[in-house]
Amino acid sequence: MIMVSGLVFFFLVVTAVRGEAFTGQDTTAGDKKNAADDAKSRSASTPSASTGASEISNSADSSKTAPGSETIDRIRALEEAVKSQNDRLDELRRIIESQQQTIRMLAGTTSGAPDGSPSKTPSPPVSGADLSLRASPTGTAAPNEAAAAKGSPAAQSQSPSIEDRLKKVEERVTKIGPIRLSGDFRLRMDAILRGATEPPDPPLQHVQNVRMRYRLRLNMDTDISNALSFHGQLSTGPFNNALTQDQDFTAIIARAPFLISEAWADFHPNKAVQLQGGRVQEVFADNSRFIFDDDVRFNGFNEKFILPLSRKPEKAGSIELRAGQYWFSNPNVAVITAGSPLAIAGDEVGKIGRSAMLFHQGVLWNQKFSERWSQQLGADVQFFREPNQIQLASTAAGVVFLVQPGLGVVLSGPLTGTGNATTTPGGAIYTAENFHVARLTYRLGNAGFRVGEHAYPITFNLQGARNFGAQANERDAMLASVQVGKPSKFGDMAFLYVFAIKGANSIISQLTDDDLGTNTGVNVRAHYFKWELGLARNVTLQSLVFAQRELRSSGEFPNFFVPLNAFTPRQYRFQEQILFSF
Repeated sequence: MIMVSGLVFFFLVVTAVRGEAFTGQDTTAGDKKNAADDAKSRSASTPSASTGASEISNSADSSKTAPGSETIDRIRALEEAVKSQNDRLDELRRIIESQQQTIRMLAGTTSGAPDGSPSKTPSPPVSGADLSLRASPTGTAAPNEAAAAKGSPAAQSQSPSIEDRLKKVEERVTKIGPIRLSGDFRLRMDAILRGATEPPDPPLQHVQNVRMRYRLRLNMDTDISNALSFHGQLSTGPFNNALTQDQDFTAIIARAPFLISEAWADFHPNKAVQLQGGRVQEVFADNSRFIFDDDVRFNGFNEKFILPLSRKPEKAGSIELRAGQYWFSNPNVAVITAGSPLAIAGDEVGKIGRSAMLFHQGVLWNQKFSERWSQQLGADVQFFREPNQIQLASTAAGVVFLVQPGLGVVLSGPLTGTGNATTTPGGAIYTAENFHVARLTYRLGNAGFRVGEHAYPITFNLQGARNFGAQANERDAMLASVQVGKPSKFGDMAFLYVFAIKGANSIISQLTDDDLGTNTGVNVRAHYFKWELGLARNVTLQSLVFAQRELRSSGEFPNFFVPLNAFTPRQYRFQEQILFSF
């Protein structure tokens, strides 16, 4: 850098002495040649040498009388500008070197040179100004730079390419295994509060259950090929409650179980086709707490076929054809006898015992109006076969017959989540003759607004369902929600409000949300509030409040008996939780 400054200073001094500093104009090579030719012609026409000598002497005398203070000041200003530029270039080089060191640390240790000698640190890129300072005095590029311009090996970067670095990272990953691990951990304070009834209502004790709970989930994913992948999830939670993965702070010091929550193979030959088989998420699951609980999973198959409506990104839109087929039971009964639990559930004696199943199919239309607006419209139908077996599994006789043989363990009690109307109190036959549930859903999204660095997208959702397979009363359900915000980093917030009504014969209680309807999944009218705060990129604080009232009482309609009646006092549920994702 000192040598470069010296050369620049010398060049400026020579220029000033030759008089170019006074004229303020650049002299090109052609102008210099013309001036030399003029000088030669004047010399040839001079009558004597003495005359030429006197002219040279007069020129020298005139140069001595020219003012020198202005020249010195301009030289000093140029020298300071060059020094300031050099300081800035030094600072840029230090920043680039620091960034390159960070990249090398992230990508791994740089491999040695082919001959075994340590690899050299690549020189940082330089600007055009720096290249001009490093040029040779003749005005041509330095040898190394000329070689770089020609693409010679000496000018090639010594650092490995991005492809080489990625290959090295992949090699290290495959040494550990091809499985990608992720998951989450949630700590929750859960309080259920309800007052006791007062005369003349039938006696009903108050509820006060305040407990600490946690949930741990571990995901495992791997790509077997470009068209085939595997996903699995292990989760905490009780054996006999499929509606929650929470584990209470209880059981003295006994260890909690870690169970298979999800396990499926995913075949996706292209972007338009996706086929899944195993223990899968419901094909229309949307985490809305309406038809199905967020934690419920099904054994069976899913299919999705996506038909794009436009190839232009600004007019993105698609139609999704979805279908699911799920198995709930395998009775393995050739002939149903009078004493069989299947006969208690309403199956005809003398016929074969069939499996309980769900066939779910429908369509979703996704449309993006602009960068700010989007919508989704969907319609689907659920057909349950032998639905009474689900209610049967929630009785003492049914859990022994249908559930425990599949698990190979004896459960402490039947499956939870009852709430539908039955023909007898606590019976195994639903009041609804069948569960053929049709649903409509509409979702409208907007980019929302920003407050500082925090974005607040807005989403509206409206859903309605009817059990058209039954003629009984209370066969309709609806949900409306609005959400503002989405936590993704520190300081982000989100607000959610949900209002829902679920009739006692509308949807199956054992499969729907057990927080929106606590101690009964249906026969409820509920308000739900949620506030979220991002504490870090993968840490979220959540506060949830549920307010619930029951709709109908037993005996209001023929063959209509529900676990919780309309005279049940208003019930409140508070959940304060912190979620860690990894």
